[in-house]
Amino acid sequence: MQINDEQLTKLIELSETGIDPNVATSDDITKALIAIERKLLAFAATDTIAKTMDFNILIVDDLELSIYQFNQLLKRIGVTPTVARTKVEAFAELKKKKFDFVVVDLFLPDSIDGIELIQECIELRNNKNLNKIIVMSGTDDNALIEKCYKLGIDEFIPKSSNWHEQILKFITASITNKQHSDYLKYFINENICCYTLNKFNGPKHIDTITKDVTTSLYTGYKNIIFNMENIKIFDDEYTSAFANLYKIARENGGTFTLVNISNSVRTALADAFLDTLIPIQPNVDAAVSQLSISN
Repeated sequence: MQINDEQLTKLIELSETGIDPNVATSDDITKALIAIERKLLAFAATDTIAKTMDFNILIVDDLELSIYQFNQLLKRIGVTPTVARTKVEAFAELKKKKFDFVVVDLFLPDSIDGIELIQECIELRNNKNLNKIIVMSGTDDNALIEKCYKLGIDEFIPKSSNWHEQILKFITASITNKQHSDYLKYFINENICCYTLNKFNGPKHIDTITKDVTTSLYTGYKNIIFNMENIKIFDDEYTSAFANLYKIARENGGTFTLVNISNSVRTALADAFLDTLIPIQPNVDAAVSQLSISN
């Protein structure tokens, strides 16, 4: 059986043997296959969790070893995924039923990249036919990764040796999170409300959270904290939303504070001359302490 250079590279990555694919011999490939077989046997020996988790997942990938490995891992939580190996197969499966999670390889054999498939998934999600979209890829093209986030994906997982574990971690965290929304809102005391944002990448998300923050402000929670730790990519066109929320908080005698901000958020604030106006703290505890002192 012949394998191409890309397949050889993926094979060795999965084996975690450290073999250089550029100089790999037939003996090296045998060693890699043995290492993978041992890993798969370890997965197969793992007992399935007694309680089956009730959700549907579609995996769109063309590498059989990756599919098998992920299948074995999902058995631990009692889940049998649907598999599509091409963009065409994925479209067909998406038309059949609702999926709670769609895991998409960014590069497929019948597509230059997975952007078209991601866009289709986004459209379906907007029509409430699926929930979370996860992209996996071995690419280190930051512009392409950023494009995926701007389209509205929920998570990007680098396709390293433990990518399947990272996806399972994201899935289980999403399932156990009862909020299942663009943000988690909780009250710290009678005048401080904290929002942990899961998304801040589109007019729809921003409008929803702005309305909720405004409601909180007008119902007595005059101090608003935005925890941005989950916002990996930020588009500076949405910076004005921070200015508006800061203004509303000030008009109601309170403060709007940002915590755990990324470099992209910090740069956007500086470009809009808001970094010296809007309070920024390293974490929620620091923000609460500062508000307690101020009040």
